Amino acid sequence: MAKSESEPKLTLWQKAFVRDLEWRKDELRSVVFWLIAAFSLSIGSVLGVMGLRGLPCLIVYFVSVVVAPSMYWTNYLGIDEQDFGGKMEILNDSIGSGAAMFMLSWVGFYTMLHT
Repeated sequence: MAKSESEPKLTLWQKAFVRDLEWRKDELRSVVFWLIAAFSLSIGSVLGVMGLRGLPCLIVYFVSVVVAPSMYWTNYLGIDEQDFGGKMEILNDSIGSGAAMFMLSWVGFYTMLHT
């Protein structure tokens, strides 16, 4: 069914909170990138404030940064990840920069509050 002229076009961020819409690959990857960026900063800040350190924090981060966004697009948005090349294809651009944001916020808050 074609969109009528009277229907407003949703912005990318409006579309991110509406279920069962058509998504282009670049749109989904942009939303997932910013979701992971916000998630990385927040989890890094929480772990730094709590004073946690070591390998368990890294494991918690990497597991959660793969699980949380995939639950978002699968369960909330209703997207089949195979239509976009699989989970790692969608997460490809986001993992590295998200890990850097996580490390900076984690180490920054830990250093600021616990040394």
